[in-house]
Amino acid sequence: MDKHNYKTNTQKGVLIVCEGISGSGKSESIAKIYNHLSAQYNVQIVEWNSNEKIRKIVKALCNLKMLTSTIYSILQWISFCIDYFTRILPALNKGNIVIADRYVYTALTRDIVNGSSVLPGKYLCTLVRKPEMLFFYDTNCELCYERILTRGKALFHTNKYIKRNKLLKNKNLYYLMKLRGEYMKILRKSNLLGHTNVVIIKNDEVNVIKMLDQYLMLKYGDTNKSQEQFINK
Repeated sequence: MDKHNYKTNTQKGVLIVCEGISGSGKSESIAKIYNHLSAQYNVQIVEWNSNEKIRKIVKALCNLKMLTSTIYSILQWISFCIDYFTRILPALNKGNIVIADRYVYTALTRDIVNGSSVLPGKYLCTLVRKPEMLFFYDTNCELCYERILTRGKALFHTNKYIKRNKLLKNKNLYYLMKLRGEYMKILRKSNLLGHTNVVIIKNDEVNVIKMLDQYLMLKYGDTNKSQEQFINK
């Protein structure tokens, strides 16, 4: 992306979103982004589904075999709203940079693939801030699946039709492929592209840090200018 083509705004703070299916490598990239930007800016990372109380409720319902796609959808949106209004929005209003390790697009894609209603989520998306930069780590689904197996952490989802389908040889890989497909549909929508700089990363050739430096230079001007100076204009 040419630096002259970035979409900028005058809103306080900067919201950077990193999305991708499980095993895509976004977490490692987020760590590098944070280490680079925090040397000059006030930066905060907000992880998806980080509310411990909500996580305990999900785990309890799952153990009781009472966790449906609809219930899971409601809980993940509640968790997001808590994080958004208590962590993300306050940090942005202070002029900080927020790196969101997943955002509303995770919830939307999961709702679609899990077979839950997407209307409540779509409405909530109209109420929250759209990110300035959205990086989607489009790693090969087979590679992502291999990484998940290596980690030894089970892939969690609530799609009962996939779980019960006896014809699918690899249900988890199929689920990952469905998620990727829905992500790509969302990322191509005009209402997102009109406000957000969307970057699809297929390999390590994309220099994410360089792109962020270019964007922040355009938004804040001189790199020696502090975030506070920009806010108080």
